[in-house]
Amino acid sequence: MADKNDYMAQAKAQMETWAAEMQKMQSQMMKAGKDAQDQMVKQMEALNEQRKQAEKQMEELGKANLENAKQIQASMEKAWADMEKQMSDARKKMMG
Repeated sequence: MADKNDYMAQAKAQMETWAAEMQKMQSQMMKAGKDAQDQMVKQMEALNEQRKQAEKQMEELGKANLENAKQIQASMEKAWADMEKQMSDARKKMMG
């Protein structure tokens, strides 16, 4: 496992990147028509829930000992992959 502090710093940077992208998507959403807004709201809610889960896992990793940290990191990597897939889908739908 990479150094836990390095991993946490990388995870925090990725979370900040996603948060900025989500802000842009939300801005686009506000410009869309009613039907598109409804769809985008659902997508943003799903993204926010996924982000919250990733943040929770990041907190757990920060508190974990080395052995538990390895397990949490594996779980986080799956969550990150899921979040990136949802972000990719959202980018296609909301950002064109």
